[in-house]
Amino acid sequence: MNKRTVIIIVALVSLVCIAVGANFYFMYYLNAEEIPLSSTRALENVIRSKIRHLKPSYLNRNPRFFMYRNKLLKNYKPAAYENASVLWDIANWWPHENEIYPQYDSSMGQLLQTLRLEPITKVYNLARGTQLKLLMRLANQQKIIFKPQWYPRDIVIDGPVYGGKDRHVAEVYAFYLGAVLDFRSTPIVVGRIVNLKRDIYERGDNELQNTMTITPEENGTEQYCLFGKCHYCNEEETVCGDEKNNIEGVLIYIIPGQLSKKRSPWQRTYKDDKRAPWEDDMNYCKALKGKMETIRLLDLIDVAIFDYLIQNGDRHHYETREERVVLIDNGKAFGNPNKDHLDILAPLYQCCLLRATTWERLQVFSGGVLTELIDRLSKHDALYPLITDKHKRGVERRLLVVYAVVEYCLDREGEKMLKNL
Repeated sequence: MNKRTVIIIVALVSLVCIAVGANFYFMYYLNAEEIPLSSTRALENVIRSKIRHLKPSYLNRNPRFFMYRNKLLKNYKPAAYENASVLWDIANWWPHENEIYPQYDSSMGQLLQTLRLEPITKVYNLARGTQLKLLMRLANQQKIIFKPQWYPRDIVIDGPVYGGKDRHVAEVYAFYLGAVLDFRSTPIVVGRIVNLKRDIYERGDNELQNTMTITPEENGTEQYCLFGKCHYCNEEETVCGDEKNNIEGVLIYIIPGQLSKKRSPWQRTYKDDKRAPWEDDMNYCKALKGKMETIRLLDLIDVAIFDYLIQNGDRHHYETREERVVLIDNGKAFGNPNKDHLDILAPLYQCCLLRATTWERLQVFSGGVLTELIDRLSKHDALYPLITDKHKRGVERRLLVVYAVVEYCLDREGEKMLKNL
């Protein structure tokens, strides 16, 4: 056997070894759900493979979508109203456990209009929490929360997923997302343009006025700015209006009833050099299943899916109403459209539990229609468009990831992971 033949044989053997090795490598990740995963990174590899092999039904429009779309568009269409007080009596009667409003009700379109149009009569600082917000009273005596705009729509928040100040439009988007996915545990929210002088300063009490600045301009006008009162509020960071002192903000319905605050089992440490136990322990949920009722776990998994779609990684605590989880304080969403923090989905991929109704509903909005429908529902909002096209693509991209994670769990646990609770 000459030297040339030996070289050829060695080369062929090497190619065969590489092919076999690559095949084993691919099959390992394709079937990694059959063995315990040791890290989030290993899971990410599995999910990437799952996304590449998603069923066509996840990529195409679901025929059932059109029925849901038509009902929702009719339900949230703006409607004229005569008596705002009656509408708020209806709204305050709606909540049951963590369902803040009914799936369909002819009063919803009118109620949204009251939030958009009713005059603001009194304004106060709302000091609780870390973010700037105000307590407002409307002409019909209904109290609501106001959050102002800090950032333009297209800003990209770098750094950790919980970084930056609240994004006001995220609260409105969360309301419509909850309505579409039947997570009706978000407060009712609308966008509104308010005037810092007429609506805030002149309607504010002395304490509020003392947390505002008035600066004379060269053209003889005055610029009004607000820094408010909260944990992080200070005079160096103010929100100011345009040349007419107008500013964007959101009006948030205050959920009636007693809310209880609880620490999330998936809370972050908020320290760069320290990780929480759940971030490294893929079996973290096993202990939780023995300590927490299944219905509470299912609520938190619904929350995780909701938060992942909008990239809200700041739910360090959660609130309950009548022992059911409600989705309030959604302002930390839509920070960076180019990043998908998979660990927000930890409750889903660690517990591998999901409500059957949630899974059914998620599949209705496949094929890119989720953001399309929310866009149409929010078209009458004063802040439309709520988010940029990049953020819309991010939501649709993450929905595919949710499908892939559920497929991973179905491979691991079978249909028993789907619960009717």
